[in-house]
Amino acid sequence: MITSEPHQSELKNLLEHYQNGRYEDAEKLALILTDKFRTHPFGWKMLGAVLNQTGRISEGLIACQKSVALAPENAEAHYNLGNTLHKLGRLEEAEVSCRKAIALKADYAEAHYNLGNTLKELGRLEEAEESYRQAIALKPDFAEALLNRGQLSFDKGEFEIALRYFDLCNTKRSRARALSSLYALGRIEDIYKRIETQSEVDDENLWIAAIAAFLAEREKKDTAHNFCKNPLEFIHFSNISSHLEDSNLFITEVIEELHNVITIWEPDNKTTRKGFQSKINLFENPLEKMSYLKSIIIDELDSYYSKFKNESCSYIQKWPSEKRLVGWHVILKQHGNQNVHNHPSGWLSGVIYLKVVPTLGKDEGAIEFGLSGKRYSHVDSPKVKYQPKLGDIVFFPSSLHHRTVPFTTDTDRISVAFDLMPKAAKH
Repeated sequence: MITSEPHQSELKNLLEHYQNGRYEDAEKLALILTDKFRTHPFGWKMLGAVLNQTGRISEGLIACQKSVALAPENAEAHYNLGNTLHKLGRLEEAEVSCRKAIALKADYAEAHYNLGNTLKELGRLEEAEESYRQAIALKPDFAEALLNRGQLSFDKGEFEIALRYFDLCNTKRSRARALSSLYALGRIEDIYKRIETQSEVDDENLWIAAIAAFLAEREKKDTAHNFCKNPLEFIHFSNISSHLEDSNLFITEVIEELHNVITIWEPDNKTTRKGFQSKINLFENPLEKMSYLKSIIIDELDSYYSKFKNESCSYIQKWPSEKRLVGWHVILKQHGNQNVHNHPSGWLSGVIYLKVVPTLGKDEGAIEFGLSGKRYSHVDSPKVKYQPKLGDIVFFPSSLHHRTVPFTTDTDRISVAFDLMPKAAKH
C-alpha cells in the first residue's frame, strides 16, 4: 500500500479543476490520487464532491465515508458526508454528521445552515430556525441562510418577518420572494413601486418577470417590468416531422441513444416526481442523434424569433445572440408528473416529446401553462393546457410557469427539455 504524501501541486490542480466545474478532469485526478495515496483523505473528499456534483450520490457517499474514516477530526469531511446523506434522503444520519461538523468547528456557518435544511425537512421547524439564526450570526451576509430563514417565516404565514429576511438577503431570488410576501400582505401598490424602482437591475430577473406577469393580469394594469408581459402569448408549437421525413425512426434512435445517459430518480431540488432525469447537458459534446436534434432546435429557434421579432419586450429585443443550449431528458413513470415551476436561469425553454401517454379523456400527460406560481396564485388566473403528440416541439418564455398533468397508464412519458441561455455575462 502506498502511503506517501501527494505533492501540493497535485492537490492544487485537482481543486482548481473542481472549482472551475471541470468535473470529468477532476474525477480522473481524484481517482489517480485515491489509488496512489489510499490513506490520504483529500483525494476521497474531492472524489465524493465530484460524484455528488455529477449526480452519482450513492457512489459519492462511499467516498465521503472513506474521507471521514481517514480524517475523523476534519469538520469539512463530516459536513460533506452530511450533505450527501441529505441528498439521499437519509435525514437522521445527515443530522448526526452536521452536528459532528459543528462539534469540531463551532463557527462553521455552512454546517449550521445544512443542519437547518435537514431539520426543516424533518419537520422540526423551530430547531431549523435556530440553526439558520446561528448561521446568520456567524455570517451576516449568508444569502442562502437568509433566504431559507425568510422562507420558513413565509411558510408559517409570518409574511412581515419573511419580508425582512428577504430584504436583508437582496439577491435576484430574494427580491422576487419579497414581492411574494408583499402580495400575501395585500400590499399591491408596494409591489408596483418596487418593480419600477428595480426595473433596470431586474430587467432580466425571471423570478420577478413571472410575478409581474401574474400581477398585471390580476390587476389589469401593467407593471414596469418589461421582460415578457404576456408570456402565454409566446407559446409556440411545432413538430420534428416538419424538419425530416422519417421522424418516427429518428425518435426511436434518439431514445436508444439516451439509454447510454445516466439518469437520477427524482433528483434533488428538481420538480420531477415518479420519474428519472438526466444530470449532464445533452447538448455539450452531443452524441450523433442528439447533435441532429440540436440542429432541429436551432432551426426552430430561428423560426420562433422571426415570428416574434417585432415585439417590444426585452425577451425579444435582448434575444441571445449565441444559441447556447442546456438540455436534459425526463422519463416519467406511471403517476409521474412535474410540479409547477419555471426556469429562471434560462431565456426560452422548450420540450420535445419522444414518447407520449394516453389522455384517457382527462388531459393525462398534458403540459399546463399558467401565471400562478408556488408562492402566489389565484383560482381565476389564466391557464393554457396542451396535449402533446409524438414528436411535438413546444417553446415558451423561461419565466412562464408550467407543470405536467399526472398520468395513470403504466407506461413511460419521455421528453427532452432544454433552455436557451441568456447572453453570457461580460467579465
